[in-house]
Amino acid sequence: MYFLKMKVLYIADFTLPTNRAYAIHVFKMLDAFSDHKIKSKLFIPYFEKKNFKNSIKFFDLKNSKQISIDRIFENSINLNFLIRLIFGYRVAKNIKTHYTNNLIITRSLITSVFLSLFKIKHFLEIHQEIKGLTKFFLINLNFINSKFIIKNIFISKSLANFYKYKTKKYKVLHDGVDLNKFKKKKIKKVSKISYVGSFYKGRGVELIFEIAKELKNFKFYLYGKRNEKFYKLQKNVHLKPFVQQSKIPQILNKSDLLLLPYSKKVHISSDIKSSDNSRFMSPLKLFESLASGTPILCSNIKVLREVLKNQYNSILINNFENKKEWIEKIKKVSKKYKKLKFISRNALITAKKYTWFKRSAYFINLYKINNL
Repeated sequence: MYFLKMKVLYIADFTLPTNRAYAIHVFKMLDAFSDHKIKSKLFIPYFEKKNFKNSIKFFDLKNSKQISIDRIFENSINLNFLIRLIFGYRVAKNIKTHYTNNLIITRSLITSVFLSLFKIKHFLEIHQEIKGLTKFFLINLNFINSKFIIKNIFISKSLANFYKYKTKKYKVLHDGVDLNKFKKKKIKKVSKISYVGSFYKGRGVELIFEIAKELKNFKFYLYGKRNEKFYKLQKNVHLKPFVQQSKIPQILNKSDLLLLPYSKKVHISSDIKSSDNSRFMSPLKLFESLASGTPILCSNIKVLREVLKNQYNSILINNFENKKEWIEKIKKVSKKYKKLKFISRNALITAKKYTWFKRSAYFINLYKINNL
């Protein structure tokens, strides 16, 4: 009976509205906990009340009534380090006062420090290299090994290996996908080649433009445009705005090939000074692409080989910053129906290993073991 009353308390330091992958990941996890018949509460710094319903609609939640959201600040704020400190302290104090005996997960790294100081057991999700003052607290002061952290959850093996000498108390959980939102894929003649994701530096958007110039018989659709400006594009290039989560499965499924042309450096925001996450990433769109069954051509980057296998569930491009190799591989594979079908089938087999339901089940099971 104790566990039937349990809630998931999830802490994240983004504001709404947003369409960042960070927020998408969090809401996918909350929705998955609802699939386990567990209610959840999300703590974030701020959301706009005026556009709240529309901002939540973007995430295509199946179980929105099972998720409540608390904001810590009443007015719009700039998420600098001081604000994150205040946010972390207020959330930890709130949980200590009102929400004991619940499954607690934080994506806010600095909040983990305050949860430990308040002696609150929790999981810490780490998705990129820890830097700055946050690194001082978690690594230098060794809060990453706090006895109040049940597990540090790393998004990739590469990231876990980077910190393996700093902590032994960890688990690797890649991103996931909801398979129920995808239809069975029919492999047909290659005509529509798609890219779905942000247009940030290092995502390969400009490379696709160059590829399209040489492959005029194919149509290239790029979904994810925000405020970027592009001029004099080929007639076979079609730019589309960032789409709601509900539309992504259909877009992926109706494409004939999917491109993930990452560069050697992959930035996490539009700011060119933002962190390069190419060594540690576990892209949401990778798992959605696999689940769609549409054959994937992807840059051969070490961290992505944790999930992808060349000529099995994808085609990996070795010299991935050279447009000629992409062009040659697209030409070659587009003529091989049996190969496309083979890759499609194995992509689906791979996707079944990485579901949000399975990912969320890990937290539930380990929490129960720690609270028996």
